[in-house]
Amino acid sequence: MRAIDQSLVDEVWREITSYPPGRKEEEAHQFLGRQPHVAAFCQVVTKEFDATVQKAALGLAFLLFKILEASLGAPFPPVAQHRIQEAYEATTEWLEQWEGADPRIFLRSVQGGGEFPHPNLVQYLLTFFYGGDPESVDYDQEVKASLFLLLKTLSDALDIGEPEQA
Repeated sequence: MRAIDQSLVDEVWREITSYPPGRKEEEAHQFLGRQPHVAAFCQVVTKEFDATVQKAALGLAFLLFKILEASLGAPFPPVAQHRIQEAYEATTEWLEQWEGADPRIFLRSVQGGGEFPHPNLVQYLLTFFYGGDPESVDYDQEVKASLFLLLKTLSDALDIGEPEQA
């Protein structure tokens, strides 16, 4: 088993972005078949958003699993619905401390201070997604928060800790 660190994440990202036409879609389809509860959770979390955000959520979940599978050297077994539900309930409980907070303050806190003083896997993945600029005004704060919470819930369900620093 290889440690999940920035080097592994970068390697998986480069690999995925260099896939020939059709391969990404084929692998994504296989992922959805192996992880139906993850796919259903992505749909539930993003149902109020447009198709672009829904596709982004599935893409981020796919990337998370590609990283995990690269670490393990094998496909990850299906995640049980109860594991996702337990992680979601824990995330909801964690969120209570942020009730009424300005979404920008929440995002700043989880992107490099407060609850998460060091970069973690979720933050690192979102940095890729936002093209290196998670503070970009081009992205809706509610979408950013929802994608963060989606990834946090899934990584908690998978018991993935913070990556080692390169």
